[in-house]
Amino acid sequence: MLKKFLFLSLSVLLAACAASPTAIPTPSAEQIEAEQEAVYAALLLKLYPAPNYVIMDTTATSPTGVDATSDSLQHALQNMHDVSAETSAGFTRRNDSAYTLQPTMQLGASYVLLTEDQRSQIFGQNQDGWQVFYEQYPDAPGIIELSQVGFNSTFDQALVYVGDQVHWLAGAGYFVLLNKVNGTWSVDQQVMTWIS
Repeated sequence: MLKKFLFLSLSVLLAACAASPTAIPTPSAEQIEAEQEAVYAALLLKLYPAPNYVIMDTTATSPTGVDATSDSLQHALQNMHDVSAETSAGFTRRNDSAYTLQPTMQLGASYVLLTEDQRSQIFGQNQDGWQVFYEQYPDAPGIIELSQVGFNSTFDQALVYVGDQVHWLAGAGYFVLLNKVNGTWSVDQQVMTWIS
């Protein structure tokens, strides 16, 4: 009888524990957007310190950028350490297609979102495209392209792609891993995936 009682008590206790796990609350779209902006701000400040930025208005989707099946992503993950499976899966999930960046982002510096049409107007068939670009945006460190940011479930690790083209044959792209410590995002690791 005592064994039966102990077995039933243990079963009820285990069922209660299983029914009420410590769940991580699902963040709202606004919270995710705020974290993404904070990651962008930390990334830009570290990699491209400048007073003004020119950023493509849609997120990167090129094979050299954030194509989730591309060799460049796999190369980056193989050359980084301690990347959470949640973080890499979050990156792949959030970069399933191109997304429009919002002009209300708080990045800690001035920026312009450049459309593909505006870029085509500047460069088109114009050999002086970069001269025209720098006349319009003299303090910009080139044209920056960003991906959506992948996070782990506790929002203290982030993976993002960033590319920067500064002239016809001058540019590079990176996958960057950031960590959040004491409420502040900082760059932990970066792996170059292309250079021109």
